Amino acid sequence: MESRHLTDQWCVSPYNFIDEVRSEMHFAPKITIHDCTLRDGEQHPGTVFTKEDKIMIAQALDEYGVDRIEIMPAVSQEDIDAIVAINVLGLKAEVVGFCRANVNDVAKSIQSGVHSVIIEVFASPYLLHALGWSMEQSAEKMIEATRLAKEHGLRVTNFIVDSTRTEWDDLRNFLDLIIEKGHPDNICLADSRGVLIPQAAYHFIRKAKAHLGLPLEFHGHNTFGLGTGVALAAVCAGAEVVHGAVNGLGQTANVALEEICLDLKIMLGIDTGIDYTKTYGLCKLVADLAGISLLSTKPLVGERVFTTEAGVGVSRLLKMAEKGIPLVPYADSIYPEFLGRKSEIVLGKKSGLSSIDYKLRDLGMPAYPAEIQQKILEQVKQYSLRHKSVVSDEAFKDIVAGILTSA
Repeated sequence: MESRHLTDQWCVSPYNFIDEVRSEMHFAPKITIHDCTLRDGEQHPGTVFTKEDKIMIAQALDEYGVDRIEIMPAVSQEDIDAIVAINVLGLKAEVVGFCRANVNDVAKSIQSGVHSVIIEVFASPYLLHALGWSMEQSAEKMIEATRLAKEHGLRVTNFIVDSTRTEWDDLRNFLDLIIEKGHPDNICLADSRGVLIPQAAYHFIRKAKAHLGLPLEFHGHNTFGLGTGVALAAVCAGAEVVHGAVNGLGQTANVALEEICLDLKIMLGIDTGIDYTKTYGLCKLVADLAGISLLSTKPLVGERVFTTEAGVGVSRLLKMAEKGIPLVPYADSIYPEFLGRKSEIVLGKKSGLSSIDYKLRDLGMPAYPAEIQQKILEQVKQYSLRHKSVVSDEAFKDIVAGILTSA
C-alpha cells in the first residue's frame, strides 16, 4: 500500500508527514499557482520575450497546469498585443495584468482585456526613503489605482513590495489603510530581496493571516538560496496563492516555479493539478527562449541530475534493477519519468567495471572477458582525464576496437 512519502514514483522522508510536523501546518483549502515568468522572469538581464515567445510560454504553462499567468501590459504595446492574443486561445489559466500603483498602468491592463490585476507599491522604509515618499503617499497611490481597477470590474491583488523588511506595526497600519479605502480582493506579501528564513516566513504569514480578513498571496525571491523553502513555509502558514517563475528566472532570482509545484505535491502532499511530466519540456522551452542554459546541477531539470558516472553508484543501481527496483539516480528519491526525464549512465574517470559491463550490453556489444573489460576501464579513465569529460558512446566503441585490435 502506498503512503504519502513512498510511492512507485518517489521516496521522500516519512518525517514530512508525522503528526508532530503536520499539526503545525495550516493549509488553505486550495493552493493557487501563480506564474510570473512573463513579467518578473523577463526582467532577467538580457532576456527578451517576443510576443510569439510569450504565446508559446503561456500555452506551455497552461498545459503544465498553472492557475495564473502574469504579464505587465505597461511594458510595451507588444505586451498588450501578447495578452490579447493569449486571451483568444481559450486557456484554462487566468491572465493577470501586473501594474505599478498608477492609473496609467491600470488603464493599459483594462485595455488589454485582463480580468484581474496585481498592483504593486512600496511600504519598505528603505525604498520609500530612496523615492522620497511617505507611507501615506504610497498608500494613496495604491488606493487610487485599486479604485480604478475595481470600477472596471477587475479582481485586484495589492502587492506590497519588500514587505519582509517593513516593521510589523508599520506594515499593519499600511495594510489596514489600503484595505479600508481601496477594497482589494487579495493581499500579496513579497519577500522582494529574499531575506526571510523559512521559520520567519511561517510566523510572518501566520501573523498576517490572524490580522487580515483577505486571501494572502506570497511572492518570494531566492537571493540567499532559501526561496523554495520560504515559499513552502508560507503555504504551510496558510497562504492561498504562491508565486514563482520557471527556472527561477528573474532580475534577482525568483523562486523556481517547478520546484514549488513539485515540493507541494511530494513534500507536502498537496495536489495542485500540475502535469509534472511536462516539467522538463517547460523549463527547457523557457531557457531556450530566454537565451540561457540550464545549470547541469539545477534541481529537477539540470542536464546531469539524472545522470550517474561513479562506479559505486552504477553498481548499486544495477543491483536495484536486478531486484525490479527502477533506476532512480536522483538520490533514489524520484523517478525521472515523473518529470518528463530519463535516467542515464555515462562513463568517465569515476567509472567501475559494472559501468563497463553495463555499457557493453547497452550498446549491444559482446560481454568480453574480465581482463578485456579491465583494460577497457583503464582506457576509459585515461580518456576522461585527458579530455576532462565523460566518454561518448562513439569514443567508447573506438576504445574497445583499439584494445581488441592490439589483443
